[in-house]
Amino acid sequence: MTSLGETRIEPGGNAARVRIMGTPRSGTNLAKHLVETHLGMPVVFDQGFWKHGVFPALMDGRTLQYGDLPIIVMSKDPITQLLSWFRFSRNDSIFRPAKYLGPFLNQPFEIRQDFTQPGQMEYRFRSPADYWNQFYFAMDALRRTGAPVHFVCYEQLFSAPAACLASISRFLDLSPPFDAGTTVTIPRHTIGASNDIDRPADPAAKQGPFDPARADLAAALARIGWRNARLILRDIDEDVLGATGRPGFREQCRDAAGAKAMLRSLVGFW
Repeated sequence: MTSLGETRIEPGGNAARVRIMGTPRSGTNLAKHLVETHLGMPVVFDQGFWKHGVFPALMDGRTLQYGDLPIIVMSKDPITQLLSWFRFSRNDSIFRPAKYLGPFLNQPFEIRQDFTQPGQMEYRFRSPADYWNQFYFAMDALRRTGAPVHFVCYEQLFSAPAACLASISRFLDLSPPFDAGTTVTIPRHTIGASNDIDRPADPAAKQGPFDPARADLAAALARIGWRNARLILRDIDEDVLGATGRPGFREQCRDAAGAKAMLRSLVGFW
């Protein structure tokens, strides 16, 4: 079957391409850069279905169609991720603009495709956390059907890129597998967004320097406050956290929430 990706199989049993999915600003472009650069595997984003969309249940009789490509699913933890979305919403891009954090976290969350002009497909969720939860629940459900799905945490890709690439190479059954002892350097500048419809000539053009604090949970908690963090976690299911590779994340949040996070809950902007 080649209807959603025209999969070809290389000698040795390795898929010719890999699909990368994830919510916006979850590290999909960084993962694409590292996979193509270090594993030599072409990456598919938007062929058949949108990389940021909740996985569609496309059915052919009783056969679930996922495009016949192995799928790498990128995720940021929900606290860091929702803070990133709030910042990004100010650009009036794929999110409805939001001026204050409190309403952003509590009101319905709308997202639109970023490359379908003039008719943009739009989606609405009960809250930003609801979108995070539904997206990764659907990807885990797809994995539970037996589809080749591999979850990667953004913070791990950033802190230990070689180990993550080694794990991805084993998932893809590459021979030889990527050596986890290889030196892998994270780009110094943010990787520009791209898609399969209209790729920019230079993905790194006009991008600012990468800020390591944006991959740090404690920094995100200090920014949004513990009260808002609890609101986010209220809408996140424990099994979905586990599926993304974050068992015990609630305890991790409590440990990482310092005095600044508590103070932000009292004097922060809402």
